[in-house]
Amino acid sequence: MPSPSAAAGCPFTDPQHLFDDLAATRAADGLPYSEAFDARVVSRYDEIVAALHDPGTFSSIPTVPEMPSPWRERFAGRVPSRGTLIGLDDPDHDRLRSAVNTFFVPRRLARYEPWIREQAHLLVDTFVEDGAADLKTAFALPLPLKVIAHVVGLDAGRWEWIGAALGFFLGPRDIHHRGTPEEKAQRLLDLHEHVLEVMAERRRDRRDDLISHVWDERDSGAVQMTDFEMLSLFPGLMLAGHETSSNLICTGLSHLLADPARYAAAQRDDDTRAAALEELFRFESAITGMKRLVTRDTALGGVPLRAGEHVFLAYASGSRDARHFAAPDDIDLDRPWAVPHLGFGQGVHACLGAPLARLLLRVELGVLHERLPDLRLAVPSDELERTVVSEGRGMVSLPLAWTPVPVTARATPAVVGTAESPAIPVRVTGRRELTADVVELTLAVDRPDDVPAWEPGAHIDLELPDGALRQYSLCGRPGAAELRIAVLREDGGHGGSIAVHDDVAVGDRLRVRGPRNHFRLRPASSLLFVAGGIGITPLLPMLEEAEHRGADWRLLYLARSTERMPYLDELRTSHGTRVEAWSSRDRGRLDLDVVWADLPDRDAYVYACGPEGLLAGLEDSARRAGREGQVVVERFAARPTTHGPNRPFEVVLARTEEVVTVAEDDTVLDAVNRAGRAVLSTCREGTCGTCEAVVLDGVPEHRDSVLSLEERLAGRTMMTCVSRCRGSRIVLDL
Repeated sequence: MPSPSAAAGCPFTDPQHLFDDLAATRAADGLPYSEAFDARVVSRYDEIVAALHDPGTFSSIPTVPEMPSPWRERFAGRVPSRGTLIGLDDPDHDRLRSAVNTFFVPRRLARYEPWIREQAHLLVDTFVEDGAADLKTAFALPLPLKVIAHVVGLDAGRWEWIGAALGFFLGPRDIHHRGTPEEKAQRLLDLHEHVLEVMAERRRDRRDDLISHVWDERDSGAVQMTDFEMLSLFPGLMLAGHETSSNLICTGLSHLLADPARYAAAQRDDDTRAAALEELFRFESAITGMKRLVTRDTALGGVPLRAGEHVFLAYASGSRDARHFAAPDDIDLDRPWAVPHLGFGQGVHACLGAPLARLLLRVELGVLHERLPDLRLAVPSDELERTVVSEGRGMVSLPLAWTPVPVTARATPAVVGTAESPAIPVRVTGRRELTADVVELTLAVDRPDDVPAWEPGAHIDLELPDGALRQYSLCGRPGAAELRIAVLREDGGHGGSIAVHDDVAVGDRLRVRGPRNHFRLRPASSLLFVAGGIGITPLLPMLEEAEHRGADWRLLYLARSTERMPYLDELRTSHGTRVEAWSSRDRGRLDLDVVWADLPDRDAYVYACGPEGLLAGLEDSARRAGREGQVVVERFAARPTTHGPNRPFEVVLARTEEVVTVAEDDTVLDAVNRAGRAVLSTCREGTCGTCEAVVLDGVPEHRDSVLSLEERLAGRTMMTCVSRCRGSRIVLDL
């Protein structure tokens, strides 16, 4: 039955009947044009997903309209014209998003939970004794603003000013902040100036926040961007982060409280809260949909589209498509998630802040349940008013009532610690030329007690005079009073090694972070160390440790010539025939398959470090010999992301010992969810981190863009939506 607005010839104009109009559109043929969205509406799940995963054909440019005059001229050079990632296409989108992806992985955001919980309690303190409030203004607006400001690196106490400044972007839809467009424009300019000031501060003094994280990414050479591009990341993220979260908690609570039994079932514990939220995101998300520009002639769902046309991808409609969701217009808190909802979108433009929203809303539900007894709607649910139909969806207000209770004292939560190791000042006390292109530095810590403890295989971050961070293996002795590194000059690199060779001298003061270690020496009776050139550095302390343990060990040292083998003379003097130097110039290229001949098939490992060609060749050789479990490698860069054809493999679900087969055309995510696991996902392209799983055994083949280099090399987790297994079997903590 058509909605009243549709019957009058104006569908998608009545927010109270939006889902009626979407259902009618799904049931109709084709992709009808909507005057309200000024685009053809894509309403069915499969067609929406297809478009989301084809950003080359369906451009995101119209998602963020160009700033109109006179604001365009007034903001020029001060407010980025496309100040949010959702309106960018590649290559700029992926380049800039890579600077923030790794920050929003759910396990990293978990450190903010105590702080978020305390802020929620402080807000509830202001109205708990009243017995009634509009949750929208008293709680749902201020808390997300506080949280996103704090996470970005701004003062959460200025949340009202930040919200009022960001309100400019909403235009007439900003119903919560007073001021003329001129006044809001000036606030927005002031906010951008303030963010620039904080960026300058964080460049000198890093904290545990997003701005510092982006500086770390820039300094490490992982991403290239200008300061103005960096500025563009934060205001748009703060707008999306608080606007969607404030709407989600209101719409979600309205549906839960409409049925007291449903509310009670959702609020049993944190797990039921998390599960309930996923169903609420499906049922009524804060995103109606997003517009896309067709860049070339194509077809979607059998409907021809011409280049230049606009389509509106109605996420809210896809999440209620009966072809994929049973009883889609009912709320089912026990719904399985073999098919993911579209509440946060999918693809490369999936909501960056979805993991933070999930964390925030789960905390909000828990605190409200704890503090507001007999919580209930203060008006009938059908009288709750939705905001005007647009890309976003929310509630004008959410009047609630409860039994008043006095404010009680609470224990102060632990302070959120820094996510990074603190920087340690060091002085260069020694410099030695090992070969024509390798220099060794000895670094002394000012206070002996500050020398960090480390084990063989560890590395440090060296902060160079220009602020850039580079990772180098420790090659001295654990427990010594100084640290030692050796650096190969790479003229084609990002400049860090050149700075060490040309600019760093004895007496210079630098800073280091760490150490960290994902290359630890495992207990074994037999060990073969394979070094390629500068790859000898992490192996040096390992050799000493193997000697100390009484293991049977050998070193195979490879390079083009012995002149390019740092420490070779010292190794031969100390260890004699245990060390074999292989010069490809004199002896030809080594057949790596020979390394397995003398290596026992039990209680033995090969530890290797060197150039990618050597490590990849050794891994391939191990695979051919069926010895993959005996190879441990240390890379100075991630293995290139070129992948051969998919192969089937087995996933062992460690908690139940169930074995699931992942076919060539399947994903780990879909396979384990069909087996009854409830692994959440958002992007399904390896960009958001939602579907991360812990790897207990086996070697993951990383295909994501969210794990840091450190994490890829460690291989302790994987993104199940895209990554696979390098062998035939992998064990996950599921």
